[in-house]
Amino acid sequence: MRIKQILLLSVLVVAFLCASTKPKSTSNQRLGRPIGVLVSPKELLQIKEKANKGIEPYHTNRNEFLSFIDDLNKASEQWEPLPDEVKVVGRSSSNPIQLSSTGGKLVYGLAIAWHLTGNESYAQKAKGLILDLSSTYNYQNAEEPKFDWGAQGILNLARGGTPYIYAADLLEGWGQWTSKDKLTYQIWLRDVMYSKVAWASRYRKNNWGVAGSFSAALIAYYLMDHPDWKLEEISPKALSLSPKEAFAAHNAMQIGRQKTTDDWKLDAKVNIWGILPNGAIPEEIRRGDDPIDGDYLPTDGSGTHYTMTYIEHLTAHAEFLRRLGDHSIYDNIEKDGSGSLLQAYHFVIDNPKGTHCFTPNRINALYMAYDYYKDPAMLRSLKDCGPGNISGQRLALFGRLTHPLF
Repeated sequence: MRIKQILLLSVLVVAFLCASTKPKSTSNQRLGRPIGVLVSPKELLQIKEKANKGIEPYHTNRNEFLSFIDDLNKASEQWEPLPDEVKVVGRSSSNPIQLSSTGGKLVYGLAIAWHLTGNESYAQKAKGLILDLSSTYNYQNAEEPKFDWGAQGILNLARGGTPYIYAADLLEGWGQWTSKDKLTYQIWLRDVMYSKVAWASRYRKNNWGVAGSFSAALIAYYLMDHPDWKLEEISPKALSLSPKEAFAAHNAMQIGRQKTTDDWKLDAKVNIWGILPNGAIPEEIRRGDDPIDGDYLPTDGSGTHYTMTYIEHLTAHAEFLRRLGDHSIYDNIEKDGSGSLLQAYHFVIDNPKGTHCFTPNRINALYMAYDYYKDPAMLRSLKDCGPGNISGQRLALFGRLTHPLF
């Protein structure tokens, strides 16, 4: 009898130890979703296997991607260290470089490269960049005496900081990305980054707002394993939300931003706004010389490129939600035909009065959008204007690699 009791006690002790050392569920697993904001480890494994077999375009894309990341990683050895107190010099999207489009591509690309090669040095570098970011604060304009809402650092965080979440998500399951590392990063997202990008989400009508809504929603989702935490918003209105509440709120802000009605003007600088029924985005077209109420884009100037930027940001948010089974941004359309991401694409690439190729960076968003819509005009544009580069612009990164044409 004594032996049986000892054996039973031993079994219970082992069971307890196994349970206590089992990795905690990630926020994605808690919601029953696969890991991966824009691409999952499973999908990257499939890309790796096809590339290793020489199957195109996987083989070419993989090799071009790794060459890009290796070159960028080498160049990053010369970057100035990221200071703890960040002050953005010259209201620049490239300062500091860690939060530029270059920095975002590097950290996310390193996490992808780890999955494609198994080389842990990529993961180690990605982890270091994430933890370096997690010690920063402020983000005011260097030319101003204190932080002010509208500071360039808000946009740099929303665009350059968001790919760090992509990267951290892909490090899940790697033994050297510890629960302590993740918690350090999550606390920083909660206490430093969230309130700033949430401001852009609530206030800005243009691509700042699109980036802000996506970033705020993604932060909230990444913090879902802390349901009791409160995400504090300071401006334009003081709010205290749970991660679940913040996630729903900023997804709704993104849908609302596409509306053309008076109640969704936000900070629009012109007298029409949102995505018009013909697909035009006046808040971006105004940046150039083309008419904001025209039926096409006559020039390939700033208005056209800002339009593509808005679409690129919105596509990243749409793709993230799609991977959660939510097609609301991809499928969004109002009764009058306004608010449609698909129509915004068509206004640029399939306009009978004049079309434009997406730039080599921004075309990566088109790969993601085509993967969802399977739209013939998108396919024609990809074939006529592509393949584009391997990296992407700011938020819909590496679409040619992760969403290749078959």
